[in-house]
Amino acid sequence: MSGGNLGVQDIAAALLWVQNNIAAFGGDPKRVTLMGHDTGAALVNILLLTSSAKGLFHRAVLLSGSVLSPWAVVQQPNNLRNMVAEQLGCKADPDADIAPCLRKKSLSELMNIQFEPPRFLARFGPSSPPDANTADPEFAMEHASDAFITRELVLGAATTESYLDFNAADIQYGFEEDQRNRVLRTYVRNAYIYHLNEIFSTVRNEYTDWDKPILHPINIRDSTLEALSDGHTVSPLVRVGYLHARRGAKTYFFHFGYQSKETDYPQRLGSVRGEAFTYILGLPLVGGLPFFPQNFTKQDMGVAEAVLNFFTNFAKTGDPNEPRNQMSSDYGTVKEKSRYRGIVWESYETQSQQYLSITLKPKMKSHYRGHKMAIWLNLIPQLHQPGDEDVSMRHHHFHERAERYYQGIVQPETQTRLPPPYFPPSPRFRSTTLPDCVPNITEAATEEIKAGEVTDEEGIIQRITDNSYHSYAAALGVTIAVGCLLLILNVLIFAGIYYQRDKSRRRRRNRQYDVRTPPETGTEMSQRGPDASRGAHVIKLHEPPPYYNAVSRCPIMPGTPPPTKKTAPVPPVRNSSVVKKRVQIQEISV
Repeated sequence: MSGGNLGVQDIAAALLWVQNNIAAFGGDPKRVTLMGHDTGAALVNILLLTSSAKGLFHRAVLLSGSVLSPWAVVQQPNNLRNMVAEQLGCKADPDADIAPCLRKKSLSELMNIQFEPPRFLARFGPSSPPDANTADPEFAMEHASDAFITRELVLGAATTESYLDFNAADIQYGFEEDQRNRVLRTYVRNAYIYHLNEIFSTVRNEYTDWDKPILHPINIRDSTLEALSDGHTVSPLVRVGYLHARRGAKTYFFHFGYQSKETDYPQRLGSVRGEAFTYILGLPLVGGLPFFPQNFTKQDMGVAEAVLNFFTNFAKTGDPNEPRNQMSSDYGTVKEKSRYRGIVWESYETQSQQYLSITLKPKMKSHYRGHKMAIWLNLIPQLHQPGDEDVSMRHHHFHERAERYYQGIVQPETQTRLPPPYFPPSPRFRSTTLPDCVPNITEAATEEIKAGEVTDEEGIIQRITDNSYHSYAAALGVTIAVGCLLLILNVLIFAGIYYQRDKSRRRRRNRQYDVRTPPETGTEMSQRGPDASRGAHVIKLHEPPPYYNAVSRCPIMPGTPPPTKKTAPVPPVRNSSVVKKRVQIQEISV
């Protein structure tokens, strides 16, 4: 290993000793779990990417840290090397190895090195993943071999990961917006290179409570702690979990939100960095240690036993749920134990992103701080781009350059662009034939690739894209045409239904006026009774019989009246839409 990663080399040597000797102490060399907290988690993450550490451990736990955090690795190791060599009197030649010179120095000389790193960045640490093809650890995790994806992984974070970034006065009394802006501007300048003004405005806008016209210093403190926690610890940790789970590896994520009543930290801030480590080690079950002189309650003991069971199960089997948790009767109440007995810690998937929320009432949740994580993992990476070649680096710098706009040491302004990431050659693109499993490649595109020389991956992708564009345009046109046709068909069907409905309404209205009730004789009406007349809806008046005088309506005595013609009775027409009327007819005797 090289690049100043002697600390990583020491850890690998210790793991090798464990493999060779742990069986003599009753351990299993095939079930070695490596756990790291804070900067230790970054070292464990680096070992996951180191091929020389393959087989030395089988599972890993990352607590409140990862290699993607800006404080995890030294951003400019050459500058740090030159500064140390100058202060210790070693050779200043950039190509010279200063390790032999450092070994000759005493401990006091090494501790007296005066060096103040930029705020939020590492003072001393590893530079990049050892024996990796690229200095970008994210690229290494995305394209790494089984050295990264064959190990089970547990990741965890606390509520407030940036508690130690402020002094006691800021934590107790809060601070104003001006100090908030200086802190965030310092973090953005030290953690990013391109489009610093846009990134700073995005973070400030996202973590400002716009519902309150006047912000209290305590509220400003809370939002600033939240922004820094998400930026330099939580979002990189979520990114590592996503890259690990995306390739089918077994991944588990948890948020430790439990707070003891006897804690020394403000209850308003929630759990802070380091509190989960106490419960994972089971310290409440043994009354604490000299470095943890806290008075733990029965409730703390119950939570510690449940958390300890999860992690011991993971160390044994790679699954925190197997074997099932066996709760002891010595700690906690029955109610507190039952809260964890029925919990199943689901694995972290790229779609559901389920995680275990360890609180007083534990439960499974999904998408931890989803909206905030989208800002740091989607929007800000899109803003952090160099742009075109003709764009000057001055365009990316902050407009505010004076020291009063920052709080803490900041890096010098970068005047040159970062070199493009190194993409190692892939064997499948060096062949003149393509594998059978490559999808969406037309025959013409395959012939073109075979005919020309394959020089790099980007050229092949560009040619495939050009040949596939016409097929994509044709498919899009067919889709739009079918959609328009279906729309027109729906409009015609709707018009036909509306026309038929209107026509039926007019037909019913005309039928109400045309239907009439046929006449009936008085004798028939009297025999049928008054109820029979309810079916007659409309009464049509007829001319009086011949033996009535049309003028005086008085009876006369003619000779012999002509015989009346007998006509067939017409059945009455019933219509429920016309108002029913009762008619009473009285016989008049002559």
